[in-house]
Amino acid sequence: MSHGSGVSNARRDAMNRRAQRMAGKVPSVDIARLPLWLYPPPQWQNLDQIGYQQLPNIGASVDIVSFTVPIGYNGIINKLANEYQGSGFTQGSGALAWSLQVDATVPPGPNTYFDIPASLGTVAAPTKISGFRIYELQTITLLLSNVSLALAGTQLVGGRLMGYLYPVTEEDLDIWT
Repeated sequence: MSHGSGVSNARRDAMNRRAQRMAGKVPSVDIARLPLWLYPPPQWQNLDQIGYQQLPNIGASVDIVSFTVPIGYNGIINKLANEYQGSGFTQGSGALAWSLQVDATVPPGPNTYFDIPASLGTVAAPTKISGFRIYELQTITLLLSNVSLALAGTQLVGGRLMGYLYPVTEEDLDIWT
C-alpha cells in the first residue's frame, strides 16, 4: 500500500483499467452465452407439470399431463416420469403404453418416447432424459393407452414433465450458422 495516498497499487491499477475501458482503449471481454438447450438463461421459468388420472377402460386412452407452451416462450423438457399405481400390471408387458406427444404426434428427435412400455421414474423422482426443445404454442401431452389391463379397484396413472421455459427473444437466430 502506498503510504501517502491510502490507495493500494492493485486498486489503482484496477481503477486505471476501468478508466481505459470506459474510454474505449481496452476491449471488454464478451463472454459467450451457454447453449439454451443445455443451460437455462437468466430469464428462465420453471416448467413442472404433474397429473394423475384413473386408468381408462381397455382400448381407451387418457391424457395424464397436457399443456400448451405460452406465447413468447420456448423451452426444454429434460425430465420425465410416467407411472402406474395399482395391481395387475407387469412392466414391459405391453398392457399399458405411454406416449409423449408434441401437437398430437411423435416429437421430432425423441421419437423413442412415443411408445413407452414401462414406468420411467416416479412422479416424485422423474427420470432425467437428454431433453428436447419445445416451442411457443405447441401442445405437449403425456398420454396413456390401456391396451389390455382389466380394471380392478383403484388404479391410477401418473405423469410429470419437467424442464424450463425461456423468452423467445433469447433464441439465437443464427443458431446453426
